Amino acid sequence: MYKLYWSAGSAAMAPQAIILESGAKAEFIHLDDGKREQKSPEYLKLNPHGRIPTLVFDEGQVMYESAAICQFLTERHPELTLAPAVGSPDRARYLQWMAYLTNTVQEAIMHWWHGENFVDGAAEQAKVKAKAEERLAKMWTFLDNEIATKGPHLCGAPFYACDYFLVMLVRWSRKMAKPGHQYPHLNALIRETLQRPAYAQMLKLQGIEQAV
Repeated sequence: MYKLYWSAGSAAMAPQAIILESGAKAEFIHLDDGKREQKSPEYLKLNPHGRIPTLVFDEGQVMYESAAICQFLTERHPELTLAPAVGSPDRARYLQWMAYLTNTVQEAIMHWWHGENFVDGAAEQAKVKAKAEERLAKMWTFLDNEIATKGPHLCGAPFYACDYFLVMLVRWSRKMAKPGHQYPHLNALIRETLQRPAYAQMLKLQGIEQAV
């Protein structure tokens, strides 16, 4: 039994899709980030950083950080083959991508959406946002080329959790001057992912769409 705390379009997207794909019994608990419910005293007892998502499992164990939750779920459900096994030739590349996506791409996106977390003042925040978009354009180009030459997924033929994570991050770029979905090979990955029943169900449950 899982409990996943989520808000629409948040970093809960990829973990929720994996849970849905597993078919495991789960309770999805919605937090209204517009009302800052993730900062409530009750939620802060679970996740002291007040961020989404948080996973509760095995009668009270708690973990947070989306990439970590994704990896944990793939290990709990190896039958999904959403992560290469230890010793697999894909293992190193898969771990590289999970770290790169959360440490580099997601970090840059946070600069674009939340410049106020990094500098004070509207003018300085605008500079942070512009620099983030400049950095992300290089990242989307890099990722698009990787998929073009080594794809159709990040690790080649198999579809893994890192592909779910990438498609989630691309959605976060939808309001940028050139969002990630405008890159042809990223676009192809998104289109394929939208055909996966669990990802489509996650979008429906969250009441959101993904541009292609």
